[in-house]
Amino acid sequence: MLEQDGYLVAQGSSRSDHPAAPPEPASLRIYPDSGYLWVDGSNSTDVSYHATRAYYKIYKRLRARHPALLLEVCDDGGRMVDFGSAAHGDYFSTTDTYDPLSNRRAFYDASYVLPPAMLESYVARWPAPRIENFRYMLRSGMLGWFSLMQDTSRWSPAERAEARVQFALYKSALRPLIREADLYHVAPRPDGVHWDGIEYYSARMRRGVLYAFRGTAPDRPMHRFRLLGLNPRRRYRLKFQDQGAAADRVLSGRHLMRDGVAVTLAWPLSSDLVFLEELH
Repeated sequence: MLEQDGYLVAQGSSRSDHPAAPPEPASLRIYPDSGYLWVDGSNSTDVSYHATRAYYKIYKRLRARHPALLLEVCDDGGRMVDFGSAAHGDYFSTTDTYDPLSNRRAFYDASYVLPPAMLESYVARWPAPRIENFRYMLRSGMLGWFSLMQDTSRWSPAERAEARVQFALYKSALRPLIREADLYHVAPRPDGVHWDGIEYYSARMRRGVLYAFRGTAPDRPMHRFRLLGLNPRRRYRLKFQDQGAAADRVLSGRHLMRDGVAVTLAWPLSSDLVFLEELH
């Protein structure tokens, strides 16, 4: 895997020995920022254009010479999350802040325009006094491409056991939907206080999942999510991953899209997965 980070595309140049337009001396401004020298000038747009084309050429040549190499686009915390980079890389690191809320916000925004399977979240260490909070932390990075960025030797035995369960579930049930299903934003943009959620559903696979996240508000133990993309004339079996078989139910697509499914979580900063399966 190759990750290229930082400001890879120049935004200006004081030189004239390259294909971009030469600068007008009176317009040049050269200054330090974050340990680098920056250049602004009359030719900045043209320099950026040619630098971007060169950046794409590097990736194209790498792909040709090393087809098994994974190319991660991580330029400056997601500033180059765009269609050009998507055509040349394999996946994006969408944000340089790795707490659960930041990961869900970055995913929520980028998934409006880019394939969710390309959207990576780094899951860093985060305070999790309860196993429900630990599960919430992991799942906040499992909306798309999951990358663990923690020292797992610091995990308790209970956290290790929980992580094994969640990783197996991600690989077997969530990742196929992330790759193939349609994505629906069934709640407002995450704010950490109120509930938020994302739905995947595949008509071809006849199944899907609702990711439900509870915020910090102490008086909101229940939220109703109106689902999308279902067949109103079909019935769906709902399985609540954390609540056991007693919570499972069968509801019509019409009911789920009109009235929604109620999710109850006892603890703030917790989560659940609600799996949907269309009945014949």
